[in-house]
This record gives sequence, structure tokens and C-alpha cells, in this order.
Amino acid sequence: MTQSTESTPSATAPQMHTYTAGTLVYEVNLSVPREKAEDYIDWLRGFTKEQVKRIPGFLSTMVFRQPKPYGLHWLSEEGNAKTYITVHYVIESQAHLEEYLKRDQPAVAAAEQDRFEFLVTSRRTLSVVC
Repeated sequence: MTQSTESTPSATAPQMHTYTAGTLVYEVNLSVPREKAEDYIDWLRGFTKEQVKRIPGFLSTMVFRQPKPYGLHWLSEEGNAKTYITVHYVIESQAHLEEYLKRDQPAVAAAEQDRFEFLVTSRRTLSVVC
């Protein structure tokens, strides 16, 4: 008997989203002290997956570690003391995003701030053009 070399996706594997024209991305950028970054990233992995399960219209998420953002004066002065993280949430529609921002986002931000007092956060919305 031969074994198949095809792999099947795990039930626990993160859902990946294909970015096509019109895909709506809610982006959150974070700055955390380098010495606390690994603990924060470990927490963030579970947190972002839970957000996708819990919040209507959230389809998928990806967490990125980014290099020091040169050219952004207010961040570049931090030297190498910080780790920069970007989270992308793919959102089903503008209406879902607006409902999240109105209903859930203030509590999510407060919870992060209470647990991780040191966050510097910016948010923006992106829409794929092509």
C-alpha cells in the first residue's frame, strides 16, 4: 500500500484569504518594547484568531513583524528599543467594519491597553485595487 503525498489542511490551520480587487483590510500597527515582544506576539496569535471567530464579518487575519519603520519620525527616534507589528484583518464589508468600530473596537483597544500599557497603535483601512 502506498501513502498519498497530498496534504490536507488541518482543522486548526489558520484560514488564508486571497486578496482580490475590493478586499477590505483593517490594519492595526503596534509598537512594543523589544524585551516584551515575544510575550505579546504569543498572546496576539490567539487573540487575533479569536477575533475572527467572534466578530461578524471578520474573515481572516495575519500578523506581521516589520523592520524598524525608517522615515516615520515619531517611530524612528525610538532606536532599536521597539518591535513593530502589523495585524491585517480581512473584513467582509464596509458595513461590518463600521459596526465593529462602533460596537467592539473601543473595548478591544481598552483591553489591550490595560494588559499591555506600552502600546503605540495606529489603525487604517485598506481596499485592494488590483
